[in-house]
This record gives sequence, structure tokens and C-alpha cells, in this order.
Amino acid sequence: MKLFGRPIRLMNGMLKELSSDRWNYSTAAHLLNRAGFGGAPAEVRQLAELGPEGAVDFLVDYEKIPDPTPNPEWAQPEPDRMRRLYEVNRTGTPEEKRQLQQETQQLQRRRLTELRGWWLQRMARGPRPLQEKMTLFWHGHFATSFEKVRDAYFMWRQNDIFRRLATGNWRLLLLEVGQDPAMLVWLDQAQSRREHPNENFAREVMELFALGEGHYTEHDISEAARALTGWSLERQQQSYVYRPFLHDAGIKTILGRTGDFDGDDFIGLIVAQPQAAKFITSKI
Repeated sequence: MKLFGRPIRLMNGMLKELSSDRWNYSTAAHLLNRAGFGGAPAEVRQLAELGPEGAVDFLVDYEKIPDPTPNPEWAQPEPDRMRRLYEVNRTGTPEEKRQLQQETQQLQRRRLTELRGWWLQRMARGPRPLQEKMTLFWHGHFATSFEKVRDAYFMWRQNDIFRRLATGNWRLLLLEVGQDPAMLVWLDQAQSRREHPNENFAREVMELFALGEGHYTEHDISEAARALTGWSLERQQQSYVYRPFLHDAGIKTILGRTGDFDGDDFIGLIVAQPQAAKFITSKI
């Protein structure tokens, strides 16, 4: 059995492997609580009957289990609505702008409430407990907030990234999160320019997402911010876009390496650090 590409065994505590003769209803319930959100007695009995190895297979190999949960109907880009917002904000009267702002706020609040219920149902009744538990973990690790993002579709899209890459490739997850519209808004990366690189995302990656304090310098942050210029947001299409005319193409030195680095290179330099693996596994 593998998780993040490495062999795992069912453990009781930090190091001691749980023997088969100690596997029972109670240990199955404990595992389901830790690797998911608990379950009804019938679900616990079903897990117990699989045995320890079978239970781990069931939880970790979740992609073999169909998940028919439909996405919210609005979980897709809306270029026509975004174009209308742009036009009214550009040429509309004050009353038209006020009315459209009120309509947009009501729509987004309604969708956010629906999104919360949709995810809670997945956690409580979904067929893939570990996937949802890891989705919740990444949601806390890469914390953003609707209060600033203000777009329910962006929040759903980020949630979908966490679910799709829940136990996947660490580098790919960091890359997709960095190019995620919600994160681009949350950490102001969409406003970063080569003349004035914004350091927020570079700092968060090093301090909170992948390395931890003491494993980078302020110079690393400023150079990484330069590398990340060009990562931006196409608001009408509600998607990430790379804008080469905003990118600083000069030579940078990041974490002891020198080159004409861009954002993709920066993420690669991060995950190449031994500390990156230690940091995230300790968090998990």
C-alpha cells in the first residue's frame, strides 16, 4: 500500500504496527474516525470485516470507488455575467452599479451557503472518507477566506483542487494552488508586477506552506517574488493566466540557486529542499 508514493502500514500510535489479532470493531472505528469522519455501526462493521490491510486498501485506494456526487450547478466559469459586471462598473450609472453590487452580493452569499452544505454532505456521507479528510486538511493548510475572495466559484474550484490532488503529487499541488484564482486574489499575486513584485505568496509558501521559519532568508523571498511575476488572473474568464509582459526575466538567486527563474522554477526549487518533505509530512 502506498500514500504519496511511499509504502505505509496501519499504525497504532507513532511507530508501533497494529497486529492482525488486535484488529476489531473498536480499532476499525478508531481508524475511520482518524482517516475520515467516523461512520454508522454498519460502516464500521464493514471496515472491520475487511481486516487491517483490506481496510487500508479501502481508504487509500479511494479512486477505485465511484463518487457520483454532482457539482453545484453554478460550479463553472460565467464569462457573460463577469462581462456584464465589467461593463456596468465601467459605464453604468451610480444606481445601476449599486443595484448590481447588491444582486451580486446576494447571489454569492446564497452560493456560499449552498457550497458549505454541499461539502458537509460529502464529509458526512461521501463514499471516500480519506479523500474528504485530506481535502479538509489542505483547506486548513492553504487557508483562504470568502471574505476577501468574494466568489463562490473560486472557493469551489479551490476545494476541487484539494480533492483532486488530495494524496497526489506535492509539487503539482503547490503549483496548482499558486495558480488558483482564490489564492491569486487572497495573497494579491494577481496584482504583482515586475516593477513592484508582491511578496505575499512567496513568503507564505516558504513560511507556512512548504518550509517553515528558519529555512529561508528575506532575500530568498524578494527574489522568489520576482520569479512569480506574471502569474495573474483573467477575471472575465475566471481563470489563471500567465502575462509575460509582467514577468521579471532577470537573473535571481533563490535558496542558493541562480538562474532566470519563473514561478514554475520557484516551486521546483522549493520541493527540491529536503526540508519541504519533512515539513509537510510532519503537518500531515
